[in-house]
Amino acid sequence: MDNDGQEFDKPVPIRVTVRVHRDEMTVDFSEVADQVKGPINCGISGGIAAARVAFKALTLPSQPVDEGCFRPLKVILPPGKFLSAQAPAALGLWSIPLPTVIDTVLAAFAAAVPDKIPAAHKGEMGGFAVYGTDQSTGRRFVCLNMMGGGWGGRSTGDGPSAAVSICQGDVRNTPIELLESRYPLFFEKFSLREDSGGAGRYRGGLGVELAVRSRYPALVNFNLERTKCAPWGLWGGKPGTIYETNVRSAPDAPWVSVKKQTRYPISPESRVVFLTAGGGGWGNPLERDPEAVAADVREGYISSEAAVDYGGALYPLSGATDLKATESLRDRLRQERKEQEGSG
Repeated sequence: MDNDGQEFDKPVPIRVTVRVHRDEMTVDFSEVADQVKGPINCGISGGIAAARVAFKALTLPSQPVDEGCFRPLKVILPPGKFLSAQAPAALGLWSIPLPTVIDTVLAAFAAAVPDKIPAAHKGEMGGFAVYGTDQSTGRRFVCLNMMGGGWGGRSTGDGPSAAVSICQGDVRNTPIELLESRYPLFFEKFSLREDSGGAGRYRGGLGVELAVRSRYPALVNFNLERTKCAPWGLWGGKPGTIYETNVRSAPDAPWVSVKKQTRYPISPESRVVFLTAGGGGWGNPLERDPEAVAADVREGYISSEAAVDYGGALYPLSGATDLKATESLRDRLRQERKEQEGSG
C-alpha cells in the first residue's frame, strides 16, 4: 500500500506465503506490516475474509458459499498486524487494502498454476465523494459513486474494463445522467481511459476517465491508493497505469495532482478529473494477435503510438495491420530485449 494515510512517506508492505500440502492450503500473513497509525487497519476477520475470497476463486468459484468450502483452508494471522489490528487501532478505512491483499495471495500461486492466475487488477476501492450545499434549494448534498477500473489479463483473454474491485462484486455505479438530475453537478466526460491497460499477449482491462464540475462551491474527498505499486503484469506482461486525480481551479490554472485529502475545496470554475488504474497484461506483448492490436487502436483502447509496445505496425490511412512490417518490428524488438537481458 502507498501509505496509511498518516505517514505519507512510509509504504505498508503486504507479504504473503501460501503453502499447499495434500488437501490443505495455508495462507500465512506473518510477514505483513504491523498495525499502523492510519485508518487502513482491519480486525482479524478482514484478513481472513481476504484469504477466503482468493481461496474460493481458485477452488470452487461457481459453487454456493458455505462453511464447508473453507475446511481445507488454514490462515495464519498473528495479532497486531494491520490485518489483525488490536484496540485502539483506527479502522475507518479497513476495506481499502483487501483487494490488494487478494491480488497478492493470487500472485503467490502464479508459478504453480500459471494458467489460472490473472495479472493484477486495479486493486483499490475507486470512488468519489463531492458534497456541499445546493444553493438553488438550500439543501445539503452528498454525491457518492463508484468508478470502475481495469482487471488483469488472463490466459484466456483480455482483462475486463471499467469493473469494480474484486471486493465489490455486488456494487454498481449510478449512471451520470441520473446523478446530474439529482445533484448540482455536471459531468463533462465519462469514458474508458486510453492506454491504461498493461500490454500483453492478453491486454489488461482499461480504467476510466471521469471529469466533473460543480455548479456551486463544494468539497471533494480523495483517497487514492496503489499509485506507487502499479497493477503488475505476469509472464512478460506490462503493468497497468496507476490511479491519478488532477484538479484545475480555473480554465487557465495549472493542474494539481491530489492523492489523499479530505474536504478539498472546489469552485464552479474548478474541474476534477479522475483517472482510474488499468489492469496488468498477461504474457509477452509481442505474441498478441496483430489483428487484435489493430482492433484496439480502432476502438480507442490503445493509441497508435502504444501499438509499438506490441510490435504492431499499422497502415497510417486505413489503420489495418501491415503484417510484413509487424513481423519485422517484432523481430527487432525481440533482439533488442535479448541484448538488454544479456547486458543486465
